[in-house]
Amino acid sequence: MKFPKALGNILRFELLWKLLFFCLLNPLFSGAYHIYVSTAGLRFNSGIVWPFFSLTGGILFLVLFFGAAWLILYEYSVIIRILALCRQEEDFTLGQVMKASLWDMGLLRGGGLLPGAMYYVLLLPLVGIGYISTMAPKVTIPWFIFGEMQKTGIGTVGILAIYVAYHTVHLLLLFAPVDMALRHHRFGQAARASLHCWRHMGWRRILAVLGALIAWNRAFTELARYWRRNLLNSSDFDSGFFKYLLYSEAFRKDLLYWLLLSLLQITAMVGILWLLTAILSKTSGARASLQPAWGQDGAAVWEIITRRFAVWAARWKGRMKKRRWQLGAAALSLALIASLFLNIQNPLLVHRPFAIAHRGGEGGVENTLEAILSAAEYEIDYAEIDVQLTADGVPVLFHDGNLRRMAGRGENIGELTWEELQKVAISDNRYPDAAASIASLEEVLQSLAGSPDMGLLIELKPAAGGSEALADTVIQLVERYEFGERAMFMSLDYLCLLPIMERHPEWWVGYCAYGVTGDIDDAVWRYQVDFLAVEEALVNTRLVAQARELNLPVYVWSVYDSEKMLQYLEMGISGIITDYPDEIAAVCKNYRNSHPNAEYIWQEPGLPHKEALNRW
Repeated sequence: MKFPKALGNILRFELLWKLLFFCLLNPLFSGAYHIYVSTAGLRFNSGIVWPFFSLTGGILFLVLFFGAAWLILYEYSVIIRILALCRQEEDFTLGQVMKASLWDMGLLRGGGLLPGAMYYVLLLPLVGIGYISTMAPKVTIPWFIFGEMQKTGIGTVGILAIYVAYHTVHLLLLFAPVDMALRHHRFGQAARASLHCWRHMGWRRILAVLGALIAWNRAFTELARYWRRNLLNSSDFDSGFFKYLLYSEAFRKDLLYWLLLSLLQITAMVGILWLLTAILSKTSGARASLQPAWGQDGAAVWEIITRRFAVWAARWKGRMKKRRWQLGAAALSLALIASLFLNIQNPLLVHRPFAIAHRGGEGGVENTLEAILSAAEYEIDYAEIDVQLTADGVPVLFHDGNLRRMAGRGENIGELTWEELQKVAISDNRYPDAAASIASLEEVLQSLAGSPDMGLLIELKPAAGGSEALADTVIQLVERYEFGERAMFMSLDYLCLLPIMERHPEWWVGYCAYGVTGDIDDAVWRYQVDFLAVEEALVNTRLVAQARELNLPVYVWSVYDSEKMLQYLEMGISGIITDYPDEIAAVCKNYRNSHPNAEYIWQEPGLPHKEALNRW
């Protein structure tokens, strides 16, 4: 009965801790962050780190980072202490364990503060095996980074090296949190104790630990294959929770899965930590205690705080017994409920979802005319292409800044003329033996002129200082072939978009982002764009809801899984950019057929007319 008792107490604690986190701790952390960002100025993409290079920003970052580490340590300490006390068959209350574990946060200080914080906030959530916390359940390296790395042999080796490195460190330090909770060691001591434990615990126990970790990884890997949708994160549990629950089809599905997954993860973590606690107890004699680790001084401070809180609680309890206080509380509650329901509304989507082929799709070498024409064979709305200028000012389709990955040459696109580039044969990881030709934007516009079924999403990629020149050249070509009503324009460089918006305010222009500081609604008003194209890691319920309230379509890149494609459409995403035009065409078609009553501001095919949107 020891394990069931421990599991029951830990589930009670986790429920309480998650409520405290979502209702109090997370709003405090995110509120402090957004207040600073709104005063320091919003940043996109590579500029998101600059607000934290100031003294104020640096201090805020350290406070939030170390604060998260202390809270994660506290959560693990409570769980480990409960397990150890149940193994020791000692009586305790949840309140006693939570109070005693408060002092464990002081173990993360001094020279071990920084490596300990990186261990708790970054490494454990990155590995995601054995330890799962409420504050940082999962940290992932954005796929667009690994996706680009795996397109080269060296990059693939680098991915493997990174993977092996962080899993090895995680394995070696596996006993560190247990040692800190039971033996009250600081992080450096606990790390050494973990290595000592591995050396002295014997082969049977080593195999037991490795088997448990492998079973965890196998079980949750199989579960992830079954449920491939993105998981909810802390940003989804904000003040709009009830609105999401009422109106978001995706949120309701994902919430049920989140609840089930949380239960399974907590149970699995209890099993792993039960084993680790037993091994550490036998190898080092470690035992749990209900006495605060800081001794009499800490106990005296806690006693003072407890007494003050008891006096305050008794005072408010007495006041609430009086009728006028009860009536006031009831009136306030009714006002809050009324405000909640009055402000819950579900704005219409701007247009039906667009299926967009990333870099032309997989029907040919990326960004080539063959890939684009191949995508046109499916029910694709737009082909996304990357456009740069050659040395003699010709806009060509190419993603990278240089030819190394696709042609094995070190020159940059802007260093060669169009005539020289026409002699360069290119290939990619999907077609390694191809000898394709680089296409010019004019060739693509000519080829699509007689095929009105598909448009272009043109991403402008200017060289340093070449924003205006690239924009001017693209505008001239689009005007010449009268392609403006079938084209969308976006860029990571906002300055490159200004000439297009000034000369053709009727054209559909958006901003491309893979990182953003601050709230998305502030960014939208400042940048005055028609749509956002965001990297997949940025997508969450809050972002989509805020953009939707502003009649702002959101397109997400680059999505490789059909289940995630469907999830994004159910969230309210207006366009999906993927390498697989056949899959996204089928998903969009099935979604439209299963949601025949979906309402959009713009009901017609193609891009909305801005005059129609302005009426909303």
